[in-house]
This record gives sequence, C-alpha cells and structure tokens, in this order.
Amino acid sequence: MRDRLKILISETGLSQKEFAERINISSSAITQFIKGQSKGLNSDTLQSIISVYNVNPSWLLTGEGEMFSSPPDAKDGKISYTAITDISEITRTRWFKNLTKEQREIITHLASVKDRGILKKVSDIMSRQSAKEKGDRELEELDRELKRK
Repeated sequence: MRDRLKILISETGLSQKEFAERINISSSAITQFIKGQSKGLNSDTLQSIISVYNVNPSWLLTGEGEMFSSPPDAKDGKISYTAITDISEITRTRWFKNLTKEQREIITHLASVKDRGILKKVSDIMSRQSAKEKGDRELEELDRELKRK
C-alpha cells in the first residue's frame, strides 16, 4: 500500500504536506508510513483518503481495480467536466492544481455559488484551458526537438 499511496499523492499533484492536511493528519505520519517507519494507517485515515480523494478502496488496499472511483457519468474512462457539481470535485483535478493561487481562489468563489450554470461555465473554461495547455506542451516539446537538430 505504500507504493500506491506514493502514486496517489503524485497523481493528485499535491505535496505530501498538502495531501496530509486535506485528510487532517500530520505530514510526518504520511512520510513515516511511506518510508516504512510506521506499520500502517488507521481506519479513519484510510476512510478520509478514500472520501476526500475519491479513491477506489479496493485499489488503495489491494491494488485491484481503478485508482479512482468513477463518477456516475464517466464514459470510456473519461470524466465529463459537466458532471462536476461541487467545488471539491474541481479541486481534485490536475487542472485546478496547476492554476495560480489567485485563479484557484476565483474558481472556488465562483463554484461556491452552487449555480449549475456557473459550474457549467467553469467546466467549459476548464476544458478549453486544458486543451490550450496540451497544445502549449506540444509546442514546447517540438521547439526543444528542433533545437537539438
């Protein structure tokens, strides 16, 4: 389970400290567990990881199945951003974690309105921004490749 926890933390894009804070435990508890300096995590901590990060309990405990529990409208392994109905779902996305602090605060404020129309607009922005970032990464990679030649 230590390796799966490392993978999960990496997948969230959070530091071990940020990951631990969100489940209300000390970062040293996570570090000690990952390094094998503690025997395990208690059931409350495991339940917090599962609920806060939407983790599939089977994957966390045994490595079987998908890492994340799928939302009801996940299709072909892709989650529709229009399915996001709560800010906690948005904050678990890699897109959100890559925003500046100011951008995260704006999105959090907008989503706290609980208006489905606003959430839909935020979802649309997320989709467009994600596509732009992918294009930017591809251009940077192409630029590096051209410089090597």
